[in-house]
Amino acid sequence: MRNKFLFLTPFLFHAIFSFGQSKENFIFATMETENAFFLQKNHADSIDLISSKDNLSAIYFHPATAENLHGKFAHGHGYVFRNSKENALQSLQEKPSQKKASFNYTISEQAFITTALNDVDVKEIEKTILMLEGFKTRYHTRQEANNAVLKLKEVWEKMIADAGRTDVFVRIVDHVNTPMKSLILTFNGIEKKDEFVIIGGHADSTVGWNANQTFAPGADDNASGIATITEVLRVLLKNNFKPQRTTEIMAYAAEEIGLVGSKEIAQKYASENKNVIGYVQFDMTNYKGSTKDVILMTDTYCDANLNSFLMKLMDEYNKTGLHQFTYDTSKCGYGCSDHASWSENGYPATLPFESKIGEDNPNIHTTGDTYAFMGSTSTHAAKFTKLGIEYVVEAAKTSTLGTNDIDKNSSRIYISNKILSYQLNFKSPISINIIDAIGRMIKIMNSENANGSVNLSNLSAGFYIATINDNQGNSISHKFVLK
Repeated sequence: MRNKFLFLTPFLFHAIFSFGQSKENFIFATMETENAFFLQKNHADSIDLISSKDNLSAIYFHPATAENLHGKFAHGHGYVFRNSKENALQSLQEKPSQKKASFNYTISEQAFITTALNDVDVKEIEKTILMLEGFKTRYHTRQEANNAVLKLKEVWEKMIADAGRTDVFVRIVDHVNTPMKSLILTFNGIEKKDEFVIIGGHADSTVGWNANQTFAPGADDNASGIATITEVLRVLLKNNFKPQRTTEIMAYAAEEIGLVGSKEIAQKYASENKNVIGYVQFDMTNYKGSTKDVILMTDTYCDANLNSFLMKLMDEYNKTGLHQFTYDTSKCGYGCSDHASWSENGYPATLPFESKIGEDNPNIHTTGDTYAFMGSTSTHAAKFTKLGIEYVVEAAKTSTLGTNDIDKNSSRIYISNKILSYQLNFKSPISINIIDAIGRMIKIMNSENANGSVNLSNLSAGFYIATINDNQGNSISHKFVLK
């Protein structure tokens, strides 16, 4: 999550040029005006207020000064790095309008999701957290940061190869304002490839205003978020997810010094007029500090319509049963994580967080941010993985085209007198799975025939989903109620 202070590096020095008289280690940034006034009043020599508009100020300041905001404002009230005075002033202008009216998110993928949620594995999440913590530091100017990104690329690419997918690929992104690289994984959309559904988190770590960045384990901030989206990827690939909309998973560079990586990427997407229908950030997911599990941030940078959709998803899939968890809301403050980069460029974005602000992990940005401090368990992060799967699948939608473009309109599944009958346009042996309302697999059958029936007389009354797959990657599902 966004640091309240940073250690200056040569990659930020280009932002420091004459503003009256250049001041050593000062940078340009934007900050909430209330906070800027507080710093100016108490540390006048360390901050120059350039201009203000609508409670946002362009400033030229020494970033260590922001440490003085700690305890006065909610966690996350800080600043966003700007690479020039002009850029800082430009950022005060009206935020760009949304690319279109609020997107009409719908829930229709129960069959896929109820199966996929059962595959979430806390041990897989743990593996990724420990792998990233094992680099000791991922501070953006250190070689370990890029070593971690390259290792993550290797992990993602192996998952893709093991799944036998040729429509999913990973690319490295170089940046202007940091030597650290970002990572983007793309599922090519089949039917609506020009619409994008994106999740992400930052891969860097920090121990705050400290020149010694050789040990910044960052297990919660933000190895946990990267582990969460990595497990989303593993489960989607295991379940042969083929989205209608192009779906991307991003691991960002240099969030801790002012959202640098995500800002450059989001600006590029906006300049190319890419249609991102929603962005969800996973930043700190594995420390349960509040009574409720998932906390949705409701700041200006968090889209109310997207937040409402995430609430509906949790009501649909996580209110009861094996995958139950709870949610609430809070506010994290100005520019507190990478979702702000997407919002600033006109895209709907939000941040589901591990706890209410003030109840989050007390060890972030310290050498104590370790997996052991979180109890050496990933059960809390698993809840965010499930929400990530629900969001991606329901926003992107599973494609109606299978591997061989099966025409599902000519296939039928229907129920009569507790007999499930199917007439399918599948050309290879099939498996039939019956799932109950809480995601339990009730019945599994295999058949060589694409036409047949299944006796359901031993099932009690209730809601069920029948999913039929063949060995060519085609799938069809049917929701039904037995009385």
